[in-house]
Amino acid sequence: MRTPRPAGELIAVVETLERHLTPPPVPSAPLAMILWENIGYLIDDERRRMLFDAFEAAVGVDARAIAAADDATLFRFAERGGMRPETRVERWRTIARIVIERCEGDLDGTLRALPLPKARALLKTFPVIADPGADKVLLFSGVAARPCLESNGLRSLARLGFFAEHGAYAADYRAGVGVLETAGRIDRDWLVDAHQLLRELGKTWCKRGVPLCLACPLDAVCAHLEVKAL
Repeated sequence: MRTPRPAGELIAVVETLERHLTPPPVPSAPLAMILWENIGYLIDDERRRMLFDAFEAAVGVDARAIAAADDATLFRFAERGGMRPETRVERWRTIARIVIERCEGDLDGTLRALPLPKARALLKTFPVIADPGADKVLLFSGVAARPCLESNGLRSLARLGFFAEHGAYAADYRAGVGVLETAGRIDRDWLVDAHQLLRELGKTWCKRGVPLCLACPLDAVCAHLEVKAL
């Protein structure tokens, strides 16, 4: 079994990625982030941004505006976001309903007023928002400096050798977040940068199927070299 890397190396990894990658900007307001995740199905970042911006201009990123929009308008946007557009419209309606009924239209204010466990539980009632998504909303919105990772970043962190994969996503996620907690800087800006840069690493070089190791600026310090040496 490979020995996990020394925790102190994580900050150097993030600093290296900062010199080579520029992650695309994403929303930071809680409702906008939830809508961002639900705006399309398996679409790339550029298409997601274009669709989100068009939706914001035509409908608005506001729970009451979404609730008041007619089905035809929402369906036209949903069709541009990939397969099963009718499910997407239903999810947008659900998002709006939760914010109106449980937050009086103010998701951001509600999250800030709740104890952290209850804020996280509330976020997980929204469509497609599980533990990683809830943690991301809390972090990016500034509600709590809570470490988080998404699937590309989690895979990259494991391949770099910072933790041994368990084979179950929930266990791997806890292990990856644990690395950020013990080896990173527990401040919002650094954690946001780490999330986005590790995600971009996974999308650019440390791909799921065939990683582009020789092109990666971390190749010389990656744990895969240990595997080759065995």
